Amino acid sequence: MKDKIAYIKNFLPLIGLTLFAYIIWKAGVHRILNVLARVNIFYLFLAFIIFFPRIFISTYKWQMIAKKQGIEVKLTRLVKINLIGLFYGTITPLWIGDAIRIFYLKKESKTSMGKCTSNFLMDQLIELFSLFILAIIGSILLIKFFPKIFTTLLIVFLIILFVALVFKNRKIGKRILDFVYKIILPEKFREEGKNYSEEFYKDMPSVKFLLIPLSIEIFSYSLFFLQTYIVAIALHIHAPLYAFIFIYPIASLIGQIPVTISGFGTREGALIKLFSIYGIDASKVVALSITSYFITFLIPAMIGAYYSFKMKL
Repeated sequence: MKDKIAYIKNFLPLIGLTLFAYIIWKAGVHRILNVLARVNIFYLFLAFIIFFPRIFISTYKWQMIAKKQGIEVKLTRLVKINLIGLFYGTITPLWIGDAIRIFYLKKESKTSMGKCTSNFLMDQLIELFSLFILAIIGSILLIKFFPKIFTTLLIVFLIILFVALVFKNRKIGKRILDFVYKIILPEKFREEGKNYSEEFYKDMPSVKFLLIPLSIEIFSYSLFFLQTYIVAIALHIHAPLYAFIFIYPIASLIGQIPVTISGFGTREGALIKLFSIYGIDASKVVALSITSYFITFLIPAMIGAYYSFKMKL
């Protein structure tokens, strides 16, 4: 069974990467290169610079949650850990590698693994909900062209929200965790598993408190998509700013489907469809996606790679 799961995990990313290769072939390699050859370096640099206030704002939101849980780590250290998570998340499907932040947070704060895990999951959920909120607004703007997107996004969002609220209930959540521990943990580790579930729910912030970090993360994501908009300007691609802040998130969500690495293939396919309403050629959309990935993810991830070697676990 484990061998089958490992095989599926290794196979799934090939689906998106194959789709990505097909999209590049279909759009035309030479046409994509022609778009990239006309890039304005000044605007690329401007887009990259925005990353720094964005990572500090997003990390500050993470620190707010941590402090509420009694986890004390300096903002500068958390920024470095966030960058490390960015590096590992970028090279793994569904950003699984970002979970390495749990172990760095535990090491820096000397806090229990259970509390650090719940902190990470709350931070991840806030990021996901922020992206959903922007995407749902975008789907309303597109309802005349793609009426099914709004309904699909809303249903998925409500399901995830319901599951999160149910799991946030200490009594129900502990039963689920204890049940999972009984199945996956050897008997000699089950007592430790019980302590893990206790720590997981210890000092957990209220939903009302989490609305503040949610608002901060929505602003942080808006800066992220502003970066993409500036990259579009650098590539001489013309579309309104609201298209990037509200419509691009739809493609970003689709890119999180775990059949690829860093959203390659699924994201571009969605972008080509969504931005077709603005008359933007597929080659330009692919060039935008690739360039934006380098500016917003890959180059910053290299900074995270540096800190991952410097701050060893």
